[in-house]
Amino acid sequence: MEIIAKDNEILKAFWLYFHIVGNGTEWIDYKLPTPTIHKHINRGYFVGWAIDGYFGTKKGQEFINDIIARFLISFRDIKRLDFNPDKKDLESNNSRIYAKVYKLKEFSKQLDSLPTKKYTPTRADSFKDFTFWAIKLYAEDMIRATGFIVYSQLENWAITQFLERKERSTIRAKCRSVFNWYEARNFDISTKNTHKTLKEYLEETKMTRQENMRKINKKRAEAKKAKVLGAVQSLQFLKEKITVRKVAEQANISTKTAQKYLKELKQEGLI
Repeated sequence: MEIIAKDNEILKAFWLYFHIVGNGTEWIDYKLPTPTIHKHINRGYFVGWAIDGYFGTKKGQEFINDIIARFLISFRDIKRLDFNPDKKDLESNNSRIYAKVYKLKEFSKQLDSLPTKKYTPTRADSFKDFTFWAIKLYAEDMIRATGFIVYSQLENWAITQFLERKERSTIRAKCRSVFNWYEARNFDISTKNTHKTLKEYLEETKMTRQENMRKINKKRAEAKKAKVLGAVQSLQFLKEKITVRKVAEQANISTKTAQKYLKELKQEGLI
């Protein structure tokens, strides 16, 4: 019964789960707790710790993001993975299982500390879009310090710095643009990088978003027009008078929308 209870506890836990390229013992160098699951593969190994606790609050998210970021800078070749184990994972012959669930605080002292720079780069002052360039320059400082960007750390820093000036969604969009740019270039910030400029990349991204929105709006318009046509045909079948109000009620849309598409359908000779 105790084993079954422990399995259920593990299955419900939050997971710190990574793929590490190495010989399988790198975690020992940091005196980390024995992994809950450890599995060797052809290139490196999977290693994971079941964590007890709820991390849906702002404070919880900051704590878990801090630990994840410290994992990423502590190990040379590491990637965090999503992991939702089932009983097969716990019974696998290919995995070593240590049936224990840990508290997150057990990882807070062993791993390398994150860079403590919290400033807003003053080099961004000369640019029109100060927020974007501050995020970009801060990201470059992260690359110089660790060799890559921890996205959660970049976003948390940017939200802390700029939330009063910008909406959260705008800040996240700028962070994502910067991160995607450097990730696509393997976090290379050298002047020898001959790819198109970040400005050109952002223009392309903006155009792509606008084109996608145009397509979405076109589909929405076509769907509403089809609703209006269907409503008209239903009223005709019921031999009722065609009015804007009745069409709107039948199609479950506003009278303004019904009026717009009734006019278009009449112009096109469809009604």
